[in-house]
Amino acid sequence: MKFICQKDDLMQGLSLAAKASAARSPQAVLECVSITADAAGVHLMCTDLQMGIETSVSATIAEEGRVLLNARLLTEIVRKLPEGEVTLSVSETNRASIIASGSKTTLQGMSAQDFPELPKVDDDQPIIVKQNLLRDMIRQTGFAIAVEDARPILTGILMEISGDVLTLVALDGFRLARRMGKLEESCGNLSAVVSGKYFIETGKILGDEETPVTMHLSKTHLKLDLGASTIIIRLLEGDYIKYRQLLPPSYAISVRLDRDQLSDCIDRASLMAREGKSNLLKFSIRQDKLAITSNSEMGDVYEEMDVQTTGKDIDIAFNVRYISEAVRSIDETQFLLNLNSNISPCVLVPTEGEDFLYLVLPVRFKND
Repeated sequence: MKFICQKDDLMQGLSLAAKASAARSPQAVLECVSITADAAGVHLMCTDLQMGIETSVSATIAEEGRVLLNARLLTEIVRKLPEGEVTLSVSETNRASIIASGSKTTLQGMSAQDFPELPKVDDDQPIIVKQNLLRDMIRQTGFAIAVEDARPILTGILMEISGDVLTLVALDGFRLARRMGKLEESCGNLSAVVSGKYFIETGKILGDEETPVTMHLSKTHLKLDLGASTIIIRLLEGDYIKYRQLLPPSYAISVRLDRDQLSDCIDRASLMAREGKSNLLKFSIRQDKLAITSNSEMGDVYEEMDVQTTGKDIDIAFNVRYISEAVRSIDETQFLLNLNSNISPCVLVPTEGEDFLYLVLPVRFKND
């Protein structure tokens, strides 16, 4: 096998495909990138059996073939090459030579015969969404997935489709994040739980342009078609929590907040909260005023801001990370904080519509 391409093109392809390679695995092939050179160009593919990525690189093919090379090491080799053309050739013993402008590196490869092929996902029911919207929806929900495996289904992100509405939901038992967005076309009713870890990684790959990405679901996998690249993620097995039952039907207290002002207050108060053992922020809601306090053995912080309130006065406390991550995920400049008591869920929603919803459980505290 032998081909010539631009360093930047090869680097871009390797950086993308290698995101799906296994860092350490008893199966050495899973730490490799499969490189195929044929009449259509160069194709790179990696998989750790949970996620797979295939992408193409523009190249001049001198000799067709296929080889497996360690993905991490090859990526680092190419990263440090001088700019310009790169020639990659492979001998009959699977030893690769990477040559660029006076630099030559050899790397022992493996036969591709034992490399797992990516699962097949039917293309009969496309789910089309703007790339930047899907990226934002994953970012605005993925932070709430469970990181422990005690309840594996909660390490995933629920994906629901109803007509032309896509809904993503994540929860970990302490908070819940839901984001809704419009699809480019209506496609019936579908539901699946996607591995949160790999869906979040996919979100980092997606760009900020409105170019559509086409998704397809099978019983076991989600496929995303990005044009020159394909991403396939294994779905999680099991039934997701009926999260709608966790949402209060009505609220006795509502506070209209400015996102940037609240975020700044939380950031300052969190400096002291993280020094304490409780890691708490206390919200004191009075008539059109919100006071945020935190304390530790090192000192105290008091922040106050003007708000618009409906309902009675209340004191409530939150884990600083849970409330700050929810607020940071909101794009709108203003939103509503709704609640019923200091021991029931607090819900953050838009002032109009239902594009997002963040539920945070409060923490019990002792009044000073």
